[in-house]
Amino acid sequence: MTVLVIDDHRLVGTTLVLALRGHGLDACTAVGRTLAALLDEAAGLPPGLALLDLDLGRGDDGTELDGVELVAPLCAAGWTVLVVTGTTDRARIAAAVCRGAVGWVAKSAPFEDLVRTALDAAAGFPVLAPAERAELVDLHRRTVADRPAAGGADRSRLLERLTPREAAVLRALAEGRRARAIAEESWVALSTVRSQIRSILVKLEVNSQLEAAALGRELFPPSRS
Repeated sequence: MTVLVIDDHRLVGTTLVLALRGHGLDACTAVGRTLAALLDEAAGLPPGLALLDLDLGRGDDGTELDGVELVAPLCAAGWTVLVVTGTTDRARIAAAVCRGAVGWVAKSAPFEDLVRTALDAAAGFPVLAPAERAELVDLHRRTVADRPAAGGADRSRLLERLTPREAAVLRALAEGRRARAIAEESWVALSTVRSQIRSILVKLEVNSQLEAAALGRELFPPSRS
């Protein structure tokens, strides 16, 4: 099975990779320095197990990379996600679990426990007790309920996260065009458009192209003649 370690601490990543290779797993570390680049790396591998840190440092553009934002798109691409993190913020751990992570393990745990948890996750065994999962789900629901309701102005600010090209691609998706048609109209490779769409999903915090298109229709309402 493929194991992709997504962690900005190279020593942690390399140590995990060596240990898991010793157990017969095809493990490697991710090197991307933006969320979109990390998703592109994952897309180039057979889906397997992703060991994901939540605090990934600063990306090439200077922004903080939040691993929580990678959980849903990785799961949608067929990856099993196990959070391996040093954070003590249970609200963020809860968000990751509710977005599809099978569980989490603290970096402060004994290394043997960390490796064993990864092996269990790779084998498809449960790594999160039902009681703790229920507690995390409840925490996430309460956290979301406590947030101010997002109005139209808040939604429109999502556009500020997109590059001009990504905004154009989102508008095309909202108008019902598919990735291949967008690529042909723009005279770019289909792989380029797919990479842009993956970046859009991350930045808009949605799980699928359909959700992105639906949000795009809200952000780009059709003009009335």
